[in-house]
Amino acid sequence: MTGLDDRLAIQEVIAQYAYTYDAGDADGFAALFTEDAVWEMLASGATRPDVRLESRAAIREWAAHRLRERAGRFTSCHHQSGVVFDELTADAARTRTMVLVTHQGAGDAAPHPTDSAVYHDRWRRTPAGWRLTHRTVRRDGGSPG
Repeated sequence: MTGLDDRLAIQEVIAQYAYTYDAGDADGFAALFTEDAVWEMLASGATRPDVRLESRAAIREWAAHRLRERAGRFTSCHHQSGVVFDELTADAARTRTMVLVTHQGAGDAAPHPTDSAVYHDRWRRTPAGWRLTHRTVRRDGGSPG
């Protein structure tokens, strides 16, 4: 792969993160992470995470639980943009991605913004392709997406 191919492959996984979660696919969502991955969320200005998950299995269970809780009540869309590559080597990468989360309730005429954040990601090339090894969600404010 060339550097451009790697960038495109990582951006594809970033897109799949939103599409799998928003479609309610906890298995597909978790498959984007390495087995030893960490996913954590920090509130605006916090130095310690409100949520910290350590393993693909824990990430899958957390996502499945959250998706079950909201089923039939509302849908979400994670609008991601501004992907920046802070590091890219043959086997590892670091990126940042902006996200705006919208929710639309069953009776809502239109979606409304509920959260914004920056994803700080670490990546590893695996036999299955690029996978997230660590995602830190640094929230700007609002309620969890």
